[in-house]
Amino acid sequence: MIGSLRKLPIDSNLVILVLLLVLAGFASPFFWTSENLLNVLRAASLIGIVAVGMNVVIITGGIDLSVGSVVAFVGALAASLVMTGWPPLVALLFPLLAAMVIGLANGSMVAFLGFQPFVATLVMMTVVRGMGLVYTDGQPIYVDYPPVIDFLSRGSVLGIPSPAILFLLVTILTWYVMRYRAIGRQIYIIGSNEHAAHLAGIPVQQVKLVAYIFCGALAGLSGLILTARMGSGEPGQAGVFWELDAIAAVVIGGTALQGGRGSVWGAFVGALVIGIVSNLFNLKGVDPEWQNIAKGAIILFAVLVASLRDRARVDRIKRGTT
Repeated sequence: MIGSLRKLPIDSNLVILVLLLVLAGFASPFFWTSENLLNVLRAASLIGIVAVGMNVVIITGGIDLSVGSVVAFVGALAASLVMTGWPPLVALLFPLLAAMVIGLANGSMVAFLGFQPFVATLVMMTVVRGMGLVYTDGQPIYVDYPPVIDFLSRGSVLGIPSPAILFLLVTILTWYVMRYRAIGRQIYIIGSNEHAAHLAGIPVQQVKLVAYIFCGALAGLSGLILTARMGSGEPGQAGVFWELDAIAAVVIGGTALQGGRGSVWGAFVGALVIGIVSNLFNLKGVDPEWQNIAKGAIILFAVLVASLRDRARVDRIKRGTT
């Protein structure tokens, strides 16, 4: 039984999560109120959905810095469609399609044009943010969303907020694909050794393309939830530094930044950790600037721990072969 538990990819992260929950309760008497816990779930779910897509891209050995800009652009596009009288279904699907096209552009630059993922997605981060500002003339778009869109953010099922349900469903679906479908295994192989993946006949370019499209789609879904929550499209302010939060969640979850190793459920727990930390900072009145410094320190610490863990594993392998 103990041996089985040790094989779980998120057991150590779960311990961190539980300890953080206990510490947060001691740090603020308001943390354990039902209203605050629901707020934590909603906020963590928004970042978590993005983090699941980011996790898949990072496992391929890439990264996507454009997700925050996609969140903002999708929100502005959805708000404008609703304001001009388009049907709710169009206001949902067309922005998601736009997000997937952005993912397609990222993936094409990385997989087919040979751009470094950091460079390609950094360019798209700037371009997409600019597109949103040009499209809206730099102004927020305030709308009253129809119930079907409003439900994405403000609805609930059996008392569980809709964003949390969507986050869980996205995580389960992604875990299933990564664990039991061929493309999931191919993603891990590409991240571990792209040259070997080529030799094994894996369509590396196509798989990378799918990973970036998937990441863009999830960023778009999160953008729809955010714009429904805010009641507006904010091309300049929405999604700022979300790529940092998503990467932090992925790294905290144990995914290797060099690719080839990672857990969807680890990213799930990592997003909850980020959500709790952000909520606790807000409860304690910590300035946003200091919050960013703290999140950067969390990423640095998580990378350091992962590096030490990798070094220890390599040492064990060397000792076993000598």
